[in-house]
Amino acid sequence: MIDPGELREGMTVRDAQGRKLGIVANLGATQFELEQGWPARRDYVVRLHLVERVDGQDVFLHAHHGARVPPEEEEASLR
Repeated sequence: MIDPGELREGMTVRDAQGRKLGIVANLGATQFELEQGWPARRDYVVRLHLVERVDGQDVFLHAHHGARVPPEEEEASLR
């Protein structure tokens, strides 16, 4: 698991392939909300143990994190 101190609200959340999933919002001790769109259209709860790494302002989730979060551009096209 990563150090929670590495995360900040507003960071970009990406999947293992680098596709943007959304941004970090409402950061807690063991989880954060992944917010998609502006204004926010959808929120997902992401537990910190699903974060693979932090690289600059990007948060990458494990490839097999088990969450079903569509990339932000894909979610927008479904509407």
